[in-house]
Amino acid sequence: MPEISGPGQKKLLESKGIVVAGSAEDILPLVFYLAASGIGQLYVILKKKEDFSDLKSSLQDLNPDFKIEFFNDIPNLPNQEKIDFAVFADEYEESGHYKGVPKVLTLIRPWDGYIRTIMSTERTKVAFSQKKDGPSDNSPGLVFSRFFAGTLSAIEAIKICLNLGKVLENPLYYNLLDMEFKFGKDSEVVEDIAIQDPLKDKDLSALKVLIVGSGGLGSPAALSLALAGVKNIGLVDGDTVEISNLNRQILHSTSRIGMPKVESAETFLKKINSGIDIVKYHMRFSKDNALEIIKDYDIIVDGVDNLPTRYLLNDACVLAGKPLAEAAVLRFEGIAMTILPGKSPCYRCVFPKMPQAAAAPSCAEAGVLGPVPGVMGTLEAAEALKIFGGCGKLLSGRLLIFDSLEFNFMTPVLSKNEKCPACGENPSIKDLSGNYDFVCENT
Repeated sequence: MPEISGPGQKKLLESKGIVVAGSAEDILPLVFYLAASGIGQLYVILKKKEDFSDLKSSLQDLNPDFKIEFFNDIPNLPNQEKIDFAVFADEYEESGHYKGVPKVLTLIRPWDGYIRTIMSTERTKVAFSQKKDGPSDNSPGLVFSRFFAGTLSAIEAIKICLNLGKVLENPLYYNLLDMEFKFGKDSEVVEDIAIQDPLKDKDLSALKVLIVGSGGLGSPAALSLALAGVKNIGLVDGDTVEISNLNRQILHSTSRIGMPKVESAETFLKKINSGIDIVKYHMRFSKDNALEIIKDYDIIVDGVDNLPTRYLLNDACVLAGKPLAEAAVLRFEGIAMTILPGKSPCYRCVFPKMPQAAAAPSCAEAGVLGPVPGVMGTLEAAEALKIFGGCGKLLSGRLLIFDSLEFNFMTPVLSKNEKCPACGENPSIKDLSGNYDFVCENT
């Protein structure tokens, strides 16, 4: 993993973890981000008996050095074997098998959930007083909650292995429907109520989502949308798969190095959802093709990795009246907002001027902690479906700021800039003839 190099990389390669869950679908994002980040070995204990061969093959294609073993009961590990972390994507039960092992606990319901890290051997209560079997439906809200919890758990596991930042010793309760995040005490118990997912019975077959970029942000956005049942996805990306992409771009793998990213992404997504229709644009998104590409899509998701294209995408969506789910990542932090042209602040309202090339770090130089774009891409995809369903509280008029080291979420309110050149009262940007030429090299 280039962004955590030297001793940190070696430490991850030597790390071993345990994951406990109900079924393989409960842990897809978690195990993919652990494999991509360079964790050396993982023992997975699943209650449901199923064939793990395809999943194991995909994970080892992503990272050939990754060792993973599946069990249906607690394995008899050698006494001298040191386990660095355990993740429970299910109800946590006290057991001597995990004594002294740092534990990441997650529980999910459609659109909301709980995550906490226990570094000591203290006893703890679970957050939800839910039924033993947990949620049984596969509604969009449950998919997004599972994906979000998985990416957060991967971040916690990496931080535990590297003794990095602050872990979640106070539980985080999240609600993706309203994009609310709060810390509580472990004694707080959230009663299991009949949660109605407003998107559960929605027909997603007509929805058309365009994702501009198939990398760190585009990968989790596309995967979570496919798992949620979206059948029409457009992917724009002019790049080919490189080995340096694989620590965070989980749609790709070592066997597809050199393949156009849009084709690699389609290969992966078709395995997840054979009925999905992927429209591929193997080209650079530019001012010459932007309006033509976005015109047939209902909602646009920003998965780009450089500032000029981010401004271009904003301007194109404002001109075309297309809702835009926006996010960006730099090292350990991420930001997200949703742009509803004519109704909410646009990207230029918040960041009026594009910095000069010398003032902005190159994407390769700045680096990124692999699962962080997983968090942000999931939030973008959730916003896209909420726009479609007309439900929840969007990030329109709010800027979500995520700090993975401090594990902090902030959502300051944004104001529309009436003098904004893109969406103000007298906009000066009336077409895409402006300068969008500063490009982040070596991405």
